[in-house]
Amino acid sequence: MKPTNKYRILIWIIVILIATNLSTIGSFYYHRITEIKAAVTKLEEQATISGDQRTRFFRDQLNLDAAQIDQFREINRTFNRTARGNEMNLAQLREELINELGTQNPDSTRLEQMAVEVGNNHRELKQVTTTFYLNMKKICTAEQQAKLQEIFQSMLNKESQVNLPRQGNQGGRWRNK
Repeated sequence: MKPTNKYRILIWIIVILIATNLSTIGSFYYHRITEIKAAVTKLEEQATISGDQRTRFFRDQLNLDAAQIDQFREINRTFNRTARGNEMNLAQLREELINELGTQNPDSTRLEQMAVEVGNNHRELKQVTTTFYLNMKKICTAEQQAKLQEIFQSMLNKESQVNLPRQGNQGGRWRNK
């Protein structure tokens, strides 16, 4: 075989390998982007479903009319945004607390600071829940307010099981953390 033929064959092999590698990388990238978009869509759908389920729950329990449902959705949206942020902060703080406790020499000052932050987040979450309740009470009739009081009382009563839908906990007990 002539040396030029060898080089031509090697060049073609290199071109084929480069094309194969590029298509593999492109395919991987495309599928990765598609998976990310699918995950985001799924999370958005879950949030919507959860909100819809909660809307149905309160609509059915309180017998809300159309105007009240619209007001409830806005109140609920505000509550969810704020509460979700607090819950995420609490989860992060708990993880940091566990990590600090797991170190060879835990820093007691840092642990105290984290305990205070956890307490502040719990306080804020309770305040958000209180605001949610008071806003709900404003849009309810006297009869609906009594039922709303029962719902919130049963959520705080550990013996009672309230199946208030919530994201990631389909049909489970809704806890006011």
